[in-house]
Amino acid sequence: MKVCFITYGCRVNQAEAQRLEKLLTTKGYVVTSNPEEASLWIINTCAVTHKAEVQSRHIINKAKKLGKKAFVTGCYVELCRIENSENLKVFSNFEKDSIINNFENLNKSDTLKISRHRAIIKVQDGCNQYCSYCIVPYLRRKPRSYKIEQIMKEIKDYQSIGIKEVVLSGINIGLYGIDYENKISLNKLLKAILKETSGFRIRLSSIEINHIDQEFLEIISDNRICKHLHIPLQHGSDRILGLMNRRYDAFQFSQIIEKIFKLYPDISIGTDVMVGFPSETEDDFKRTLQLIEKIGFSYLHVFPYSKRPFTKASEMTEQIPENIKRQRADCLIEVGKRKKLEYIKKFIGSELEVIIENKKNGFFSGTSDNYIKCFVDNKKLVAGNIFKVIVNNIKGEYALTSLIKNR
Repeated sequence: MKVCFITYGCRVNQAEAQRLEKLLTTKGYVVTSNPEEASLWIINTCAVTHKAEVQSRHIINKAKKLGKKAFVTGCYVELCRIENSENLKVFSNFEKDSIINNFENLNKSDTLKISRHRAIIKVQDGCNQYCSYCIVPYLRRKPRSYKIEQIMKEIKDYQSIGIKEVVLSGINIGLYGIDYENKISLNKLLKAILKETSGFRIRLSSIEINHIDQEFLEIISDNRICKHLHIPLQHGSDRILGLMNRRYDAFQFSQIIEKIFKLYPDISIGTDVMVGFPSETEDDFKRTLQLIEKIGFSYLHVFPYSKRPFTKASEMTEQIPENIKRQRADCLIEVGKRKKLEYIKKFIGSELEVIIENKKNGFFSGTSDNYIKCFVDNKKLVAGNIFKVIVNNIKGEYALTSLIKNR
């Protein structure tokens, strides 16, 4: 049987899909990226924004229209209470681990085969921070952490097949261990991975500013940990941050970022930023612009505010018109493009370590330790390996590089 994974939303959804893909390949199932040739679609949905909700609804309706057998799960399922039908089997977020039990144990193999070159490992689920715009705590519920032993087993499975990068993901990764009364923590997990494994680099999907402490900053000095952090800002106005229930102000955020840059001058720090939150004034927006210009972000993920059910922000008055949201988003997107180019230019003439992912327009492409997308001018590379390259120029949002040697 051929199975196709269709995944929307966050890195956690990607990690869940990748884990299930790994289990299915050991049972002899063939995973395809072509939905048309698959007998079964496994759809992992999202509802964080209205756009994601529409995409999820569309793909479910498409499966029904084509008569495809589909297993459907994820946050859209939780929000809209999708029901089972003739070809559609629905799993809540809390039933995802049981999806594998719905497959027959065909042609079981002891060999793990997976096409990707980076493993996304889910270490934590859920959030109890209740940012006023965010529906996730209502759909993913309270924080739940996987035991370090479970995580290590999954990582070592990937290590055994030569995976060169592991991405640790979670809904709010800094809350890792909170449900174990802090007997385990993200810092302890990182130390365990560094001590008990070798041969691959480690990347964090995202971490909140108030979960970054001195011990964490010391741990990431290890050269196996990618010098790349994604730290959501969301806004530059203290008034809006308060309404968002973000638990920090602009000064506190910038102080910690400044500390990180002092320790790691070349680190890539990306961020999420929201425009059009209820009651956002032109002055609030300008404060966001000013803070972004001050901080040396290497890229921005810009999101227009999306009204979500159950959230406090959905009940706020002074909702911002869509055209204003779009104008402000477009402005920040252009700033983000400039920031990205400025960051890449810093590395012209410098060496980077790049994991090769695929071939595009005659060039191999990949991602560096510090999250720069690179084209490598060499026709004899092997996807999945890490190579040392030198940056020669820039094309679009890519660094043009040439090979120095295999790491």
